[in-house]
Amino acid sequence: METIKLTVQEREETGNGPARRLRAQGLIPGVSYSKGKEATALSIALDDFKVAMKHGHNVVLELDFGGSGGGGKAGAKTKAKAPRYAVVKQLQFHPTKRSLLHVDLHEVDLTVEIEALVAIEPVGTPAGLADGGIMEWERREVTVRALPGDVPAMLELDVSGLEIGHHLLVEALNPPAGVTIVEEPDSLLVALIPPRVEEEVAAVEEGEEPAEPEVVGTEGSEEEGEE
Repeated sequence: METIKLTVQEREETGNGPARRLRAQGLIPGVSYSKGKEATALSIALDDFKVAMKHGHNVVLELDFGGSGGGGKAGAKTKAKAPRYAVVKQLQFHPTKRSLLHVDLHEVDLTVEIEALVAIEPVGTPAGLADGGIMEWERREVTVRALPGDVPAMLELDVSGLEIGHHLLVEALNPPAGVTIVEEPDSLLVALIPPRVEEEVAAVEEGEEPAEPEVVGTEGSEEEGEE
């Protein structure tokens, strides 16, 4: 099991003003939540966090407090603390700039299973695309249960056999050993629907019969319905 070390610092100041000052220094404010304990306010170097996230959204982070979390007096001997591990719980982005504003972490026990959302990665090209079919996704991620270190970065879904009118369900996914999908097996994931045909809009008021089409005949023929 691989974990990624992430250096964090505890912070005392909270609120919008201190958060803005942190971002101006290339740091991101965050909070680490742990069951049965008070939440810990953190600051994280943005560049370090981006590097960690290259390993996937569900990567297990080993929190390195960089000497900030001792809480003891200067010169006092302190016992070595047990490592603290966490996964990303939520990321908050600026609504227009899409810059990262805040990080929520959820501390985990590596020996206890957790539930996490995992993205679905389509593999192959649906056969029905050649006939104009359109892939319509019902959902692009599913919830799984596994030990923190076993949660996959994504789950592959073979879509190459999809023809128009066919669909794939959750049961089509093949999770690795130790991973359980927490979804109904018959839940819809994706369907290949027929091409959309634009309907012609008739300029006929509701309740009126459409006009008869004009009949074009050969010269000298009588018009239909003439007395």
